[in-house]
Amino acid sequence: MIYDMSGIYLSSLTGIRNNSSSSSNSLDKEAFLRLLLQELEMQDPLEPMETKDMISQLSQLTSLEQITNLTSAVKDFVEAQTSVSPAQLASLIGKYVVVRNNTVNLVGGQSDSIIFNVDEDAHVVVQILDENGKLVRTEDLGTVQVGVHAWQWDGRDDNGISVEDGSYTYRVYKLTSSGLEEIGGMEGGVVEAVQIKDGKGFVLVNGSLYPVDSILEISQEGDA
Repeated sequence: MIYDMSGIYLSSLTGIRNNSSSSSNSLDKEAFLRLLLQELEMQDPLEPMETKDMISQLSQLTSLEQITNLTSAVKDFVEAQTSVSPAQLASLIGKYVVVRNNTVNLVGGQSDSIIFNVDEDAHVVVQILDENGKLVRTEDLGTVQVGVHAWQWDGRDDNGISVEDGSYTYRVYKLTSSGLEEIGGMEGGVVEAVQIKDGKGFVLVNGSLYPVDSILEISQEGDA
């Protein structure tokens, strides 16, 4: 019904939008109501709006308001779920956590263990990349059984040459009928400290910071 209006109604709509302080191109419920009132004022007295048309437009207004309220409620819910309070973060200190991880540190030619989990027996391949995303090493681990596994990089590239110490990125893949599927890696350790940056929570595990939403599992330290 809105798109079938005559020129005068479109002019009214334009005026409402120009007077609005919002930069949105959508029609909110206040503008909808003002447009409806303008339509009633400008209607031909000899051919007033029929009751069914009035009901139809009021129904549209009601639906619009319900959608607006629902959208606002969903937004508030999502923000509440993603926000982390200092008290919640503090309760993680001393707990053993497993977090998603895809970095490996090489110090003195020795690397951290690369830990990964496979949900079925699968052929697994590990790739190591430098800070520029260049492939340094590809390791074919063959078929591994379902469960958690660890592999330690020897600090050498595909040519057997030792690379410089530093932080590297790794990718773990399993071979499927459709190709390589990334599994991802994990890191486990005790939460040493917590931080909040820009409203987001982080945990300090083994000297590295991880976002709270990267935590896969939480347990008491003695249960690890």
